[in-house]
Amino acid sequence: MNFLKKLIRKVLRKDDTGATVKAEAAINRNLSASFIEHTLERQEIAALYKESGIDVDNPNKSCGLSETLTRKRLELDGPNKLTPPKELSNAMLLLQQFLNMFWLMLMGAGTASLIIYFIDMSVISNLFIAVVLYVVIIFMCFLSFFEEKSARKVVRGFTKLLPTSSEVIRDGIRKTVSAEDLVVGDLVFIRIGNKVAADVRILNSNGVRLEMSSITGECEPIEFTDKPADKHVSIFESNNIALNGSACVDGEGLGVVIRTGDNTVLGQIAKLTTAQDNQKTLLDMEIEKFVKFLTIMGLSIAAVVFIAGIIIAKFKNIFVIFINGFVCVAIANYPCGLPATLTSQMTIVARRMARKNVLCKKLPIIETFGAATIIASDKTGTLTKNDMTVTEVWYNKRIEVINDKGDNRDNEPKTPRPVDEVREHDTDSNEQSLMKMLTVMTVCNKATKAEEEKKTMCDKAIEVEEGKKTVPTLDQPISAVQRQLAIANTAFPPIVSIDIDNLEKKATKLKFNGSPSEVALLRYATTLVNIDKLRADREIVFEIVFNSKRKWNMMITKKVDAISALERKLSCDEGEVELELMMKGAAEIIIEMCSTIATEDGEKPLDENEKQGFLDTYTHFGSEGRRVIGFAAKTFKAPADVQFSLEKGNYPKSELCFLGMTAIMDPPRETTAAAIAECKSAGIKVFMVTGDHPSTAAAIAREIGLIGDSKASKGEEKQMEEEGEADFAVVRGEQLPLMSSNEWDDLLKKRAIVFARTTPEQKLLIVEQCQARGEIVVVTGDGVNDAPALKKANVGVAMGICGSEVAKQAADICLMDDNFASIVHSIKEGRTMWDNLKKTFGYTLPHLEPEVLPIILNLILGMPLGITALQIITIDLGTESPPTIAYAYLQSESDIMKRPPR
Repeated sequence: MNFLKKLIRKVLRKDDTGATVKAEAAINRNLSASFIEHTLERQEIAALYKESGIDVDNPNKSCGLSETLTRKRLELDGPNKLTPPKELSNAMLLLQQFLNMFWLMLMGAGTASLIIYFIDMSVISNLFIAVVLYVVIIFMCFLSFFEEKSARKVVRGFTKLLPTSSEVIRDGIRKTVSAEDLVVGDLVFIRIGNKVAADVRILNSNGVRLEMSSITGECEPIEFTDKPADKHVSIFESNNIALNGSACVDGEGLGVVIRTGDNTVLGQIAKLTTAQDNQKTLLDMEIEKFVKFLTIMGLSIAAVVFIAGIIIAKFKNIFVIFINGFVCVAIANYPCGLPATLTSQMTIVARRMARKNVLCKKLPIIETFGAATIIASDKTGTLTKNDMTVTEVWYNKRIEVINDKGDNRDNEPKTPRPVDEVREHDTDSNEQSLMKMLTVMTVCNKATKAEEEKKTMCDKAIEVEEGKKTVPTLDQPISAVQRQLAIANTAFPPIVSIDIDNLEKKATKLKFNGSPSEVALLRYATTLVNIDKLRADREIVFEIVFNSKRKWNMMITKKVDAISALERKLSCDEGEVELELMMKGAAEIIIEMCSTIATEDGEKPLDENEKQGFLDTYTHFGSEGRRVIGFAAKTFKAPADVQFSLEKGNYPKSELCFLGMTAIMDPPRETTAAAIAECKSAGIKVFMVTGDHPSTAAAIAREIGLIGDSKASKGEEKQMEEEGEADFAVVRGEQLPLMSSNEWDDLLKKRAIVFARTTPEQKLLIVEQCQARGEIVVVTGDGVNDAPALKKANVGVAMGICGSEVAKQAADICLMDDNFASIVHSIKEGRTMWDNLKKTFGYTLPHLEPEVLPIILNLILGMPLGITALQIITIDLGTESPPTIAYAYLQSESDIMKRPPR
């Protein structure tokens, strides 16, 4: 439970440490007492949730809750959804607009004018002054109210975190229900592509892997089991509790719902992170200082003029002197049109930013954006596309570059071949190794097309445990639904040679479910082969799923086409059948299981020269931050009635043929490099904060121009970094809590920093350390765990596409396209607005002297009164406001992003 403890401690950090400790202790006690299911055996779970009718031996045959009991629990516990965070009512939000310091000062002037009118009703102009001031205040407050209300409404419209439906067992029948209708005790299926709708104790797992970055910050999918954990293990380490909001990327399973709605871990974190007070924006603080200055200056001048006036008048007509000498001077010293101008300009800029996919939840935050000195950005989805892609393929001892947009910094010799050449020569014997690799890439792959997943969902069973046979006998065919789906599309040969452009367009539009790496492989294979036919031609006999210890996935398959059926019949007469083992996984591990390698001349012994060629390429891919996946295969014969078993190990584990490997990465967005360069020229430091491995993060950082010197080689860069001479740094998150204040000082002087393997607590620490040194920090985030950092930052930016609901509620800005370039554009807008505000001040403030001077001359020298209070307000609001509002439409100066932050 270390993660939640740290998160609570950071969220509750206040000056009142005693209250913080008590609150933290209370929350921890409640959590510890509420979760015991992860330590219980399946039999104990069945006894605890006896109404669920759990079949201990085969959970898939369980009866589930009755509909009657479900309705009762739904009425008692309420729907399975998070209670929205408390928001200001419309009345309170409107009242908040009136509490602006500018408006308070104007209200003071209006109230004074109203009081003076009631004292002397003969001077009707005082009433007009009060009415005009209050009308302006009310109009502008309503304008800012509707602008903020509109932004809040859009944010409330996001419902990305919770799924809309779940498949359950009720009354012994599988059915699909709304996620909000889940209750404690429901038996829920977990499948690839689904999001978990509640906290679920897994009862049966067949290779279930969940992506839980929105909860725990872990980027990599985690393997889940149905085995109980030790008593001292927390739910976050037990790997048998699927938490609300996590996504299934591999495998399938069944579990029992143990918490719903606000009682889930997600619900409890959401309460903590959304209940914190919002801090003042930079513009709010600037306005507060400016208003105080104007107030002191105006009242001081008014008091001096009033005292001088009554002394010169020998204390006669004090009331008249007070009106002309105090009230008029006070109003003349205050730019009455400035608050209206400021609100109008912020509204105009906010709407302009909204058209650029940046939604501001509160108007003053725009200016803070422009003052940013540091951007602490997530990598995945913000700097990159959040779309794992095959970038290079190595086979036949050569590299084929699929998408070579980067620069070849080391000038390693490559022999890229256009993919079209592969298609045009699909019958060439040289391409047999590629075809074999594509076959393994397609068949030994758990990813599925989204529409295929929907069609086969009801036909799937999850009674098979890891290492068991996926079909009872070798002669049993694959499911009828899968066969029909696959055979329905057999128009093209395995390597497609016609209508390539349309196929590529179709592949890019297809949606896949599965782990990011497997989806990337399947998407690449789709552009070259008919994956449906390849899968239909092979029946999976035995499978060993991937796990972090083995680091490989293996399948044993057999052909099911007509020709192979005849061969199988002949083979069966001899008591044997031909099978093919397919394996994919960590290339450095798989190659150790191989004795041959596929080349253009067929299989060759895997000697030291071949291994060195593999090692050179593998090292090159790794240095570029690629995830490398290797492929191997072996054809062998086995008895027709063989029962493969993981425990027995009666399957080939050596003398495989190494087919090749692929390099996979999450490519940077096309606009990222230019945006980074613009930040550098603007004097803004960009920090990459990611959970990825340092080498992967550094490679992406180099590719987008965040770190590194284009004139230096990688070896020179590394030497400079080790000697502390480089203007960038790559730091592991685990080092941050151990660093001293001086070490932080030295680190934050760097122009760019890559924070790798960071946790949400460390991300918050980065923000705190930057702010402690006077930096204005912009932070991006998408998960529930990012909410504390989003709250703490000067500007919190939530991702609108992939962001969680909690992150969006905690942030000041919602990025509708999840694009880093949009952040840089917003900073430009903020700087432009500040520039235009300075021009507005320069245009507005000079009027104070000509408005105050006639009143002073009237009182001191007895000259005729040249201007009244009503005329002053008319000038400020009627003639000065329209031109100053027009400043909001001024284009930015050409050097706006070449100046350092203010």
